[in-house]
Amino acid sequence: MDLLYRMVSSNKDLCFALLHVDKSPAVQKSKNLGQLENHVRIDIAKIFCNSIFKYVQDVNNADILSKTLGLLAEMIKCAPYHVFDAAFECNIFTSQLNGPSSDWLLSGALARMLFAASEGNGDCSLLTTSVLDFATQVLRKGAAADDIISPLIVFSIQYIMVNHMNWKYKKYSRWKTTLRVFELVKTCIHVKPFSSKLGGIIWEILLYDSSVHSVLWSILSLATQLLEHSYRRNYHGLKDIEDIELVLCNGLDIIYYILSKLPEDLLPYPPFVTMVLSSSLKPFTLITALTSLLSFRNSDIQVAAARALSVLCLIAYKAQPQLMENVSFTGDVSEIQRLQATISSILDEEEKTNDCLVVAVFNLLTSAARYQPAFLNSLMEQSMKSTDHNSSTNNQNDGSSVLTSKSNAGLVDQILDYIVRSIELMNRSPSVLLSILDLLKALWESGIQFLFVLEKLRSSITFWDNLSRCIRATLDICPVDCIAAVDENFSLRYHCQGKIFEIMSHELFLQGKLLAETSNPAPNGSKGQKEHSAPCRSSVVLKWFDTAILDDLISHLSSNAYNKKLLHRAKVAACLCTIHLITKLSTGDTGSLSFSVVKKIQIISTKLSQHHSFSALQSQYCQHGYSGEQELNNLIINDLYHHIRGELEGRKISSGPFQELLSFLLEFKLFEHDPLEQLQNTCPVANANFLFNVEHIHDELGVDLWISSDRKSSKEVAEEMLDIMHKSNLMKCYADAKLSTLKSFLTFLSVYTGASSNKNLDLPDGGISTATTQSAVKCACKSFQSTVDSLLPQVDTNEVLFPLLSGQVELLLTLARILFDQAKQNKKSSHLYPDIVLLMKTSVASTSFLVDLLSSTHALKQPVKALLVLLLSSYEFMYSKVDIKDLPDNVNIFGELAVLSVSLLPVLCKLAENREFSDLAVASMDLILKGFVPSEVCVPILQKHFHLQAILHRCQHGGLLSTQVILNFLLTLGRTKDGATVLQSANIFAFLKVLLSQLSLDDSCLRNSLSAQVKDVNQWGLGLAIVASLNHCLDDDISRNNVANSTISFLSGQVPLMSSYLSAQSVTAHQNKKRALSQKSQTSLSTLSLTENILILLCILAKYHFPRDTGKKEVDSELREIIIHLLAFVSKGSVKASSSSNWNSSFFCPAVVKEELALNEKPPHIRSKHGWFKFAASCTLSTSGASVSASTALPLVIRDKSSGDSDSIRQTRFTEMLAVQIYRIAFLIMKFLCSQAKEAVKRAEELEFLDLAHFPELPMPDILHGLQDQVVSIVTEVFEANGSSTLNPETERVCHLLLVTLEMSLYMELCVSQSCGIRPVLGRFEDFCKGIKAMLQAIEKHSSFKALARSLTQITTLLYPGLVQTNLFM
Repeated sequence: MDLLYRMVSSNKDLCFALLHVDKSPAVQKSKNLGQLENHVRIDIAKIFCNSIFKYVQDVNNADILSKTLGLLAEMIKCAPYHVFDAAFECNIFTSQLNGPSSDWLLSGALARMLFAASEGNGDCSLLTTSVLDFATQVLRKGAAADDIISPLIVFSIQYIMVNHMNWKYKKYSRWKTTLRVFELVKTCIHVKPFSSKLGGIIWEILLYDSSVHSVLWSILSLATQLLEHSYRRNYHGLKDIEDIELVLCNGLDIIYYILSKLPEDLLPYPPFVTMVLSSSLKPFTLITALTSLLSFRNSDIQVAAARALSVLCLIAYKAQPQLMENVSFTGDVSEIQRLQATISSILDEEEKTNDCLVVAVFNLLTSAARYQPAFLNSLMEQSMKSTDHNSSTNNQNDGSSVLTSKSNAGLVDQILDYIVRSIELMNRSPSVLLSILDLLKALWESGIQFLFVLEKLRSSITFWDNLSRCIRATLDICPVDCIAAVDENFSLRYHCQGKIFEIMSHELFLQGKLLAETSNPAPNGSKGQKEHSAPCRSSVVLKWFDTAILDDLISHLSSNAYNKKLLHRAKVAACLCTIHLITKLSTGDTGSLSFSVVKKIQIISTKLSQHHSFSALQSQYCQHGYSGEQELNNLIINDLYHHIRGELEGRKISSGPFQELLSFLLEFKLFEHDPLEQLQNTCPVANANFLFNVEHIHDELGVDLWISSDRKSSKEVAEEMLDIMHKSNLMKCYADAKLSTLKSFLTFLSVYTGASSNKNLDLPDGGISTATTQSAVKCACKSFQSTVDSLLPQVDTNEVLFPLLSGQVELLLTLARILFDQAKQNKKSSHLYPDIVLLMKTSVASTSFLVDLLSSTHALKQPVKALLVLLLSSYEFMYSKVDIKDLPDNVNIFGELAVLSVSLLPVLCKLAENREFSDLAVASMDLILKGFVPSEVCVPILQKHFHLQAILHRCQHGGLLSTQVILNFLLTLGRTKDGATVLQSANIFAFLKVLLSQLSLDDSCLRNSLSAQVKDVNQWGLGLAIVASLNHCLDDDISRNNVANSTISFLSGQVPLMSSYLSAQSVTAHQNKKRALSQKSQTSLSTLSLTENILILLCILAKYHFPRDTGKKEVDSELREIIIHLLAFVSKGSVKASSSSNWNSSFFCPAVVKEELALNEKPPHIRSKHGWFKFAASCTLSTSGASVSASTALPLVIRDKSSGDSDSIRQTRFTEMLAVQIYRIAFLIMKFLCSQAKEAVKRAEELEFLDLAHFPELPMPDILHGLQDQVVSIVTEVFEANGSSTLNPETERVCHLLLVTLEMSLYMELCVSQSCGIRPVLGRFEDFCKGIKAMLQAIEKHSSFKALARSLTQITTLLYPGLVQTNLFM
């Protein structure tokens, strides 16, 4: 047995030959000659498996049993599946209760043998290590059979691990046995992702079995004490010191792996976490042990201790709220001193330490900065003390460990020294530089907490200069076209660049925070301001923003480094290897394949043979004369292999059965790594999101054992696959690093753009130049379009590009926002329009393409949503410029936008049906219809592609995110005749009736303007606006009667709410003066617009005798009183510029939304200094007494304005819109009251007497006079200012509105004076005659107003007959 063991363990070919005697040349020859009986078939594996049951019966067979288990372990390495097959047949893994967690059948006998070997022979190491080696190999090669092998593994951990320290061993063999135990535990931890059942069982034991915890800690504490004793006395006589060191490394690794792989949502924390964090551990705490181990002169132990201490900082931070007894990181001053001295020694550049140790130490400091800041503060403070008292510290070195540093520098100075060598580190060891930058990022993230450290770093120009050089160096080292030659260092360099951007983002934020704190009230304000006017040191890094480096950054970071062709080749190579293994397995040759791989290949083979394309090929081959199922299958598999080989070499498989079979194989994703596994860990490993676990695949295939001549072809196939997979992993890590850096850069760009507006921050050149932004936009658009184009072909690898697409769209969105801001700040921004159109072209083309792929993957939702945000932002910006589209230079630009919009509309219609995209899509459609595409072009497209009925149904039932966005779009659509027709045919009235009935509106809500109901009030207003627009657009249509009937039916339940709303606007008219002085109410343009829409609908109701015909006369009367109050409010303004005694300064209507704020910065068109054009300018000025509410009712005139020069108040486009809106309300009030008066006169004619009891309420003449005087003054001023020149269209429309309002007010005054017998006010005749004569003289120069002038002359002579007698109109 001993000889056989030595032969098998030293020669794998011999081992394989022994296991496959039936495949030897002699046996094969006998088979061919039919003389098989001449050779005895021997299955060595089965013999040894069966012998185990005999050996365990006698405790004296320990040596031969250990040799047997050792032989089986070596055989598993060579031919796993063959050995497992024999073992399963012999039932050596059988459990007593046939359950995965029950006792192993052999555990009792084996336990007796182990005890007997310990007590009888005084050494059980041989048998123990054989069992452990056998269990380790079983676990590595047979994890897929977890149900069967789990009893053996559980026995090995729960019995052998827990008890082995109490057994007897020969000298120097105890620690070797412990080392095997720890190796088995590490294998268990690593196999967890590949064996969920067994992994779960082992995980439960490691986390919750206190006996396992106890022995683990006993081993670690004993080993630590032994090494401390050995190092302290410089005693090297401990023969097994190397084994103890290896045990410590493995034990610390076990702690690190368990803690780092804890699930995020694991609560309450298991006993293992309680143990490692306990402050009552004996003989010392884990932190004390790790601190001591860090000082040992063994770099492997130091690395393991630093890693364990790092993850302990994180676990202590997370467990702090749950665990009462938590160990302190800062309790022992001597430990802090010792740890600080050790860290300083390791980081000392004169010491010849390895890079892995330096990285581990910096990672420890980073973890402390993030999760145990008090711990890091203690280290930093101790570092400064040690620097001051370095001479005394050096005298205390007792030789037991490396405790002191040769340098006098503190930790901060050492960090600076590393940064000074950053370019060297980036070239030689970027992992070290990355760990340093990660620490710096953690310090900046904590901000004020480590301000004393940051101040030293922030004040160093050298520090910032080296960071700036790193940014440039990364671009020089990593050119764009180096994808085919990348290694791990390329990825690390990009990660370094990303960390620098993150540090800069935090630095700019910190500067702003510090400036905000120091700019708060201070005794010497000017002095404090002066202290912070000096330029910040970090400006060194920002100098490159207006140079070519920004273009290089955009070019590098936004370019597509994901090589889909390489990834596709890796997947095809996996398929090729799979087919090759299917061929091998069909002959019974399992080779060195692991149990799990064989099982997977067998499943794939079965499913492949059942595929419809495989059956189709069988039929085709039968037609060519082939027969026999096995022969057909072999031919098809062989041909499929050669087709896939051609695909791998670049010869595409034509469409047909073989292409379908390849696609079927690709769906299995055999050998691909599951990226979700890392997301479940407490401490995700950097660069762990690889595509293929090459090392694991290599081990599962056993490629190293494929050395015989008959396996040469198999080895070539496998090695080719592994090589392509390795290159794919490097490519993925490199591309992921670039993408991560791009995201960091975008964050930095956004923070920098925001900081540029802070004048207190002295940033170089005030921000990014427009030319730089334009160049960046072109580059980013090109990169994004290139990535979108690369989605085809090789659709099986598209998913790797989706994160990049999201990052590129975010880049476009960030650059677009910068471009929009620059355009707004620049009065002449037309030169930026081509770049904005380029952004929109790219977005439209990409959105149209990506929408078709949405159904196949959810990963595209984020980039598509970002594209819609970009499109909406672009449309909003260009819509704000729509008033200049008729200028010669911009005609082509807006023409391109129209063409783009037409092509985009069908796509938006499709996206509007998706809940996640509906808001953005519909909002974009709204803007397109408003300003970019004529309704006669837009509406037919909507009729074809926009499923309006389905959208309305989903809107009613909460299927869309924002009802208001839909209502805004319906309002825009309803303002065109074609769109109104579409809405009517979609039964819009029924939809609105149901929708508005769901709102929480009542009388008190409208009167009190509760902020909680603002949303409902807005939706109610939009519903009314839609109804009003339909009536306006279809007034001359054949369907107007149907619209009118639907409107009356719809409004039958809305009149009380409309009355309440208007009443709320007039309620302040009854307040006393003291109350008015103490209040200042706020309204808005949207509120005034709602008032307008209500009045429009009331005019429609009045036209069709509603509500008089429905018996609601009290409602009719109340409405008229409210409306007259509103008219009085409008007419209160004084005409004379020197007199403002009638003006109410409690009226407040500021610009609220961003569009209004933009309009408030633009100059007015009409430029009148009379009436509401004058008063609106003062209404927008904010005061402390204003209460903010978008739905607050329109207040009436109460308080007088007694001081201030009104002419000095700035008029804007917004104040002008406010004035026009108020006059539109006045026009509608006059229209409503005139219809009421006309109806009353008509009734009087029918009855032949005037029934004053039922005569409608009408305004007093003085109210009408105020309105008339305003109109006369404004129109006269406007026409005189323009002379005989043509008015612009908007001014002409406003003047027409005012003159019609004046005409109706004169007719109303005539009606009031005739019906009520009111005589004209004294002096009114002369004043009005002068004013209207001047107005008519100014109007007569404009032919378009001649008809109105004649009508005004006619009504004026009727109202004032004396005008004809005095010839004032002659």
